[in-house]
Order: sequence, then C-alpha cells, then structure tokens
Amino acid sequence: MVTTQNRDSYAVVAMIQEAIAGGFAGRMPLAAIKAADGTSLKHNLDSGQPLPRNLTIDFSPLLDLIHLPRLGDAGFGLSSALNAIADPAGALRRIFMANDPAGATPDPAAIFARLMEFFTIDPGRADLAKTLGSFLEGQFGIALSLATTLRNLADPALPRAIGDACLEYFFAAGGYTTIDAIHLRPPVASGADPAGGLLSQRNADRYVRDLIAVIVEAAGNIQYGLRDRLARALALFAPARHDAVMRWFGGFGAMAEAGVMSAVEETLRGIGQFQGNAIVTAAAGAYAGTAARKATQHVFLSELGV
Repeated sequence: MVTTQNRDSYAVVAMIQEAIAGGFAGRMPLAAIKAADGTSLKHNLDSGQPLPRNLTIDFSPLLDLIHLPRLGDAGFGLSSALNAIADPAGALRRIFMANDPAGATPDPAAIFARLMEFFTIDPGRADLAKTLGSFLEGQFGIALSLATTLRNLADPALPRAIGDACLEYFFAAGGYTTIDAIHLRPPVASGADPAGGLLSQRNADRYVRDLIAVIVEAAGNIQYGLRDRLARALALFAPARHDAVMRWFGGFGAMAEAGVMSAVEETLRGIGQFQGNAIVTAAAGAYAGTAARKATQHVFLSELGV
C-alpha cells in the first residue's frame, strides 16, 4: 500500500514504467542483437551451432530511455519524477499530487483512490479491476503497473488478456506460461514444486514480481504480436532446429532481463528513499526486466524477418 513514506518512491517507479511503456507504444528500438561481420542471426541458427558465439545483445537503449544516473541526483524525488513523465494531460500528477496543498502531508487513501479511478473510466479496465479485485486494493505497485501499461498501450484486447494471464498464474495447472515456456506460478510453502523445480519462498515481493511480470508479458505479446510472429519464425527452419530457435529466443531475452533488472534494482537500492523497501524496488525491477525481455524477443524475430 502507498504510504506517506513511499509516495515519492512510487513516483520514481511510475517514471520508469511510463518511459518503458511509452517505448513499447512507439515501438522504439529498446534492444539490439548484433552479429559479427559476415554473419547473421539466421545464419548462426542454420549452421547448427549450439551457442550464439557470433552474436551479442545490446540493451543499452532501454537503459538510456529510463536514464538511471539521474535517479541518484541530489534532491531527485516526487517533482523531478513527475516532471520527467510525458504526461500532457496530467493524469499521473493528479494521482500523486491532486488537491494536496503545498507542504501538506499527502493522504495515502486519497492517492490510492485517485489511482483506482483510472480503472472506472473504461469498461475494459473496470472489468480487469473486478477480476483482480482486492488484490489491486492491497498492492499499490501492481495497480500502478497496470495503469502505466494501459495508459500507454491502447489495444482493446489488453485488459482481458492481462486479466486472463493473472488468473492463469493463480489457477492454471502450470501457472502462467510465457511465450518462451517459463512457468510463473504462486510460490509453494512446502513439499515438492509441482513442476519438479526448486522450492520457492512465499513473500510479498515475490508475488509483486510475478504479477508485474505477467502484466508486462501479456502486454508485450500483444503489442509486438509475438505469438504469431514466433510461429512464422519457426516455419523458417527445419524441425530439427526448432529447439535451438526457442532456446536462443528465450536466452537472449533472459540476458536482457537479467541485465536491466539488476541495473535498475542496484541503482534504486543505493538511493536512500529505496533502502529497505524491497516491494517498491521489486515493482520497478520486475517491470523493467520483463520489458527488456519482451523488447529483445521483438528484435530477435525482427532479425529473422518476421
């Protein structure tokens, strides 16, 4: 829940998420896969190499978009973050600051109520809010992630797709399955993981990370048309190479996710207002990391001509 202590931190999270979602909306080149001279991604895959030794991933465009160094500037806080957001209608400014007299202590309940109003102005958003129900009411970071995503991406299919993805996370036998076959499921308390993996710890930031990842995953799939394009990409290769295509598709995305998530969280943990606030940091890191994976998957398929 947003508090008077973490309002400024959530404004920084909103700034990061807005920049990334705006990049998605404009289909900006947020990542690049670079091949050595005389080769290409498709050539490397066709050649039967087990590892992409002649290819590199560059996710610096996404890091440049969110401009992490400025977060450490002295005095960077609520006003700086909101001024950095491309928000001509002032929607996010109203959420964080509306009706708050200068110097007054912000009312957390009013801030959250203004955020929830965002979901009432559109039937699809309202249905999504009903689907998630009290979960949104109890976690400001998840509600904020939905708002920054839906505010920038206007596809009418998004609210239903995001709602279904979140329901799959909680109720499907394998949890929510990403396009690169990662299973996101609620952590188990004891006994064996149903998928045969390691036991996972139940805690608040784990749920926040998972659900924000599901939100961005579902949004990225639709925005970039990834499922249909991946099927077309596989059709370019002999069946014997499909496993390699999927591994490289997932591997490049994972590399970008790891690099961007760690960069965002390392930066935020070095800033006083974020120290010790794992949930707020998770809201920024999970969003940025998953977005890096989706942008890289888009680039991977673009390099294959689909």
